[in-house]
Amino acid sequence: MRDFRNHLLIQIELLRCAISHEELSERLGDVPERCVARYIAGKTHLRKDDFEKIAKALSIDTQALAQAWALSLGVRLPEKDAVSRMLDLAYRHWKRHSRLAALRVPPSPSPMTVIRAKYADLLPRQTPPLWFNSYANKKPTREGCERFARAYEMLVEFVHAHQSQRNVGAMHGLSGIRAAQLMRHAAYTWAKSEGIDLIYDKSVPFKNDCKLVKNLYAGLRFFAQRQFDELSAQADAETRAGGSTQCHF
Repeated sequence: MRDFRNHLLIQIELLRCAISHEELSERLGDVPERCVARYIAGKTHLRKDDFEKIAKALSIDTQALAQAWALSLGVRLPEKDAVSRMLDLAYRHWKRHSRLAALRVPPSPSPMTVIRAKYADLLPRQTPPLWFNSYANKKPTREGCERFARAYEMLVEFVHAHQSQRNVGAMHGLSGIRAAQLMRHAAYTWAKSEGIDLIYDKSVPFKNDCKLVKNLYAGLRFFAQRQFDELSAQADAETRAGGSTQCHF
């Protein structure tokens, strides 16, 4: 089976040339680096903006990087819009072969985690005068206010008491999944009232992202060493071949 992730690692290692891993890390930046590491680990698929940042860090055109990645896999891409085509193939491969894809692992931490990491000081412990809208009625209703209040209480427990989703759900007679759904709804409702956008916030890492980044560079070093070993073996073979063809008198 062709491994899109490892072939991307190989291309990064081949194309970085004189750029050290430390400089590559600096060029990528914290957030794109973590996103690339999560893709290499199979946690999520690779997004176009992160792919573009890889190309920029390597000082190479995005189309050229996409073509190099495709050729290493034996895939032919059209010259036009090679990036979108390659990322679509990579996404299909990830979705088909990743066990996590079926679980719909989010590309970023939950909105509750983002609030706990960045906006805990802004989140009041007392329930604000907000409500959950229904599809039929956008105005506040008693039911909508009560539903928000219950979900907001759980959000406060998650953020300020540092309880897990499972524990919050158990304390309210709910499953962890259901508690997470309600807290997510409350988080977005509160954030919208404060003018905070939680949807595209990638700045907060997952708890294991640091380990995944270390594994990313361990993989790059592995391919660098393998490339060095192959070149050394080739040089040794050429040296032996040259010696065997010398004339002896």
